[in-house]
Amino acid sequence: MRFFLNNDLKLKPIRIAIILFLIFILFFWVGNFIHFWLKFNFSVTQIENYFFGSKDFPEVIPIVQILEETHINLFVFGILFLSLSALVIYSKIKDALKIYLIIFLAFTSLLYACSDLIIIYAGREFSSLKLFTFFVYQITVLFSILISSQTNSQNSNGKRLLAVIIFIFALFNLIFVTINFFIYTEKIGLSFNGTLEYYLGNAEKFMKGKTISGLMLISTMHFIPMAVYIFTLLHFIFLLNEKYNLFLTISAFLSAFFDNLSGFLIILVSKYFAFVKLLSFFTLEILLVFCSLLIFFYLIRNKFNLN
Repeated sequence: MRFFLNNDLKLKPIRIAIILFLIFILFFWVGNFIHFWLKFNFSVTQIENYFFGSKDFPEVIPIVQILEETHINLFVFGILFLSLSALVIYSKIKDALKIYLIIFLAFTSLLYACSDLIIIYAGREFSSLKLFTFFVYQITVLFSILISSQTNSQNSNGKRLLAVIIFIFALFNLIFVTINFFIYTEKIGLSFNGTLEYYLGNAEKFMKGKTISGLMLISTMHFIPMAVYIFTLLHFIFLLNEKYNLFLTISAFLSAFFDNLSGFLIILVSKYFAFVKLLSFFTLEILLVFCSLLIFFYLIRNKFNLN
């Protein structure tokens, strides 16, 4: 973000890096098309069967699987929105169009990311929403890539537009935290006993406990995304105010660390570390919500301007 705040896009290495970055996003865009085609064949019927099974043998996909896929999509699309919309700011289109494009990119990202949940709760007849939101999202991303390939190093409204992006990302964060809460509720539960059963298993309920190998895979895959996500959110807090920085930084990273580590401690050390798991999870959730609320407060108070 420092490059965008300081108008450093005129530097040749930065401009080359932006072009290469857009090429990577283009590969992501192409990959999305291939993946969707392989999974659904652009067929509403196949989408229906994926979520609800065939009409002769109906079988609804587990809600926790939908929540986890939504959780992943929100993270990926949120980071992509943040990066791509920041480049849109310095495109050569008019500022009014930039605002509309940024908002529409955010809306289509959220709608596509959450389309699975909408379909599950709305019913089989809404399966076409998945296909519709996919094409709208892909078209919006492609258009954003194309206009971002031609940048203008000077933009008097750059900081104001960045403030809009940060505000939207804070909204993404609230939805992300909400989805994360429901995943935790569905998979683990909000009780001490539920946490123990998830990690240690329960023979009477035919529940298998977690293995060290399984926990290692989950933790390893979460450490980097959690660090990037928390750092990104805290970075916006640092831009907006100088208070709470040390407290938020230490508290957020510590709670994320113990949220990942506590599963090992439950299995290897003591069942009472289930309390640590619960405390670290709730602390992280509360802090992430607080970050969004803090961003909303400062941006609204400053009328969507970055100081």
